[in-house]
Amino acid sequence: MDIDKLLENKKANKNKLLEYGFIKKDNLYIYENTLIDNELKIIITIKNNKINTKVIDINTNDEYLLFKVSSIDGEYIGKIREKHNKIIKDIIEKCFDINTFKNSQTKEILTYIKNKYNEKPEFLWEDKSSAVLRHKEDKKWYMVLMKISKNKLKISSDEQIEIINLKLPPNTIENIIDNKSYFKAYHMNKKHWITIILDNKIKTKEIIKYIDISYNVTK
Repeated sequence: MDIDKLLENKKANKNKLLEYGFIKKDNLYIYENTLIDNELKIIITIKNNKINTKVIDINTNDEYLLFKVSSIDGEYIGKIREKHNKIIKDIIEKCFDINTFKNSQTKEILTYIKNKYNEKPEFLWEDKSSAVLRHKEDKKWYMVLMKISKNKLKISSDEQIEIINLKLPPNTIENIIDNKSYFKAYHMNKKHWITIILDNKIKTKEIIKYIDISYNVTK
């Protein structure tokens, strides 16, 4: 199991770790649990968003390493791996938050939406690189939040950026497209949707104005 892969776009929630049963020592969070009764226990440490695990022989207090050797197989080893992986996946699911979008302007916008509409991003796809904001009543989307490379917008760069797609009246879209910050919608209907790059080149106040329009026209 590739733990680092499972942690992509996720961030440890310290309060959830403590609720789960972790103990904090300085900047380290430590969790212990029995893996196999009277035989093995697992010790999990989390620091700087990284998970490390050890399986300990309860009788000798030595680290049990065989289960980490991929070439070694068998019913007993398989049982250890299965229980080990199940615990790690449970901790990631219950104690880590999705952390795809880190841009300061993105956070400002999400805070605004939370305060005004009491809604938060929904991650509908497995890779967690996109999220939607939608009405509670009928589930219609009014904003799509994505992390993409600039070349998706025909900008000659592989730099990763954060964007939003909003639904606006066609005449509004035509009037504000500049192919610098405002673009014909990426991956959506270009007549009715627009893409905005979130890089603080446009004031958040202006973007919020368009979010409110999108919210209302999609009701």
